[in-house]
Amino acid sequence: MFDAVGFGALNIDQLYNVDRIIGPEEETIIKGFRETCGGSAANTIIGLSRLGLKTAYIGKVATDREGIKLKKNLEKEKVNLELLTTTKKGRSGKVIGFVDEHGQRALYLDPGVNDTIKIDEIKISLVENSRLLHLTSFAGEGLHVQETLLERLSSTPLISLDPGNLYAKKGMKTLKGLIEAVNILLLNEMELKMMIGYRGSYKEAAKLLADEVDVIIVKRGPSGVYGIMDGLEVEVPALEVECVDTTGAGDAFNAGFLYAWLMGYDLKKSCYFGNYIASYCIQGYGATTMLPTREATRILK
Repeated sequence: MFDAVGFGALNIDQLYNVDRIIGPEEETIIKGFRETCGGSAANTIIGLSRLGLKTAYIGKVATDREGIKLKKNLEKEKVNLELLTTTKKGRSGKVIGFVDEHGQRALYLDPGVNDTIKIDEIKISLVENSRLLHLTSFAGEGLHVQETLLERLSSTPLISLDPGNLYAKKGMKTLKGLIEAVNILLLNEMELKMMIGYRGSYKEAAKLLADEVDVIIVKRGPSGVYGIMDGLEVEVPALEVECVDTTGAGDAFNAGFLYAWLMGYDLKKSCYFGNYIASYCIQGYGATTMLPTREATRILK
């Protein structure tokens, strides 16, 4: 049995360090470059693997240089690949990102073969026997494959979803199938309001979804995190550390929160551990470079 299975797009992140994020017809200087393995669900699963959980990943890569690198990286991080599909056709996913001196970023997505994954390529029995299934966004048809997978599960693990910007902008009508199955919803303030079409406060927005989802977590960056479950509301401040790069910070939070939740900790403690793991992430470049090992879990004891 796996503790956690991730299901989302796999991408190579090509990150350029620039003076500032620019607009149309503007120019700036590239000061550095780094290529790392990414994908929102993959980042979270790697975080959970480093914390000592038994993990696996549902995704698809090509046999190109990027696909080989993505596959080897998951292997190195001790993520089981029985659910990973490899194809000889097409190109693997890629994200080109620009990160300024304050750690803010702009991202451009090339989905490649991510959205060609088929339900028949997934070993459903391996998912059914897992404790947690963590879902993140696809640019295209991957959403429907995720919905079909949830419909075909005969026994259901805990389901968590981080919709990201791609899913949030689709709105509640499109996401209805996923939201009805989700136990834990993890998203930022902008995504929450975008998803339900609401302009009020993030707390009011979260409460509007409280009847649909058991646990709602609103990530607010340097302003901390807000959580609500069964009428219980918690707010946990962010940890004060030097921010180098915010890439993957939300995914790192997810890893910390989901680890603590699976270990049986309460809402507030789980939010705190999410912030704690995210604080590691933003102190270096890339989404997983700084993610800690199992020793970090000592803070929960």
